[in-house]
Amino acid sequence: MKRRWLKFAIAAMVTVGLLLIFYFFFPQVWGEALYPLDYKDSIQKYAAERNLRPNFIAAVIFTESRFHKDSVSGAGAVGLMQLMPGTAASIAAEIGEPMGNLHDPDTNIKYGTWYLRGLMDKFNGDVDLVLAAYNAGVNRAHSYNERGVPLPYETVSFIQKVKGTEGAYDKVYDAWYAQSESGKVNPVLLGFTNIADFVKKLILGSK
Repeated sequence: MKRRWLKFAIAAMVTVGLLLIFYFFFPQVWGEALYPLDYKDSIQKYAAERNLRPNFIAAVIFTESRFHKDSVSGAGAVGLMQLMPGTAASIAAEIGEPMGNLHDPDTNIKYGTWYLRGLMDKFNGDVDLVLAAYNAGVNRAHSYNERGVPLPYETVSFIQKVKGTEGAYDKVYDAWYAQSESGKVNPVLLGFTNIADFVKKLILGSK
C-alpha cells in the first residue's frame, strides 16, 4: 500500500512539474488557445492611427466579446468592442462618414479605437479612468475621479480583466505587431529557449 501511494505521489509531482514547465516556459503554445488574436490587420492599423497599444486593443476586444463579431449584449451593445449604436452613430458623424455595420470587424475596431483615443485624451492617459468611462460612461468616471463616488462592481471587474488580459497578450504574443512573418520564432523552440535562459540564470546568476 505504501509503495502504491509513493508511486502515486511521484507521478503527481512529475505531472505538476511538467504542467508548471509548460505554463511558465511555453506560453506561446497554450496561450493562443486561451487568448485568440483575430483581425490583426485592423488592430494594427487603428492602433497606429490612434497611438494605442495593439495588445491593449486586443484585451478590450477579448474582454468585451471574446472576438465574436456578432456578439450583442442585453443592453444592445454590438460587435467586437461592444459599441452602443447611438455612440457609434456619434463617432461616425465625428469622423465624417455614414455609420457603418457594427458587426463588421474593421468598422467596429475603427469606431472603438476612435472612442478609446478620445477617452485617453480626456483622462490624460489614465488607463483606469479610460476603462471606467468605456464601461460605465464618462460621467461615472468623472464622479469617481473628482468626488470619489465608487464605481460599480462590474466596472471595477472590467478594468481588472482588461489590464490582466493585456498582460496575458504581452506574454503570449509579445510585440507581434512589430514582427515580420519571416522573423517569427516557432513557439515550441521559443519555449526551449526560455528554459535554457532560465537554467543559465540559475547557474550564472542574473546580471
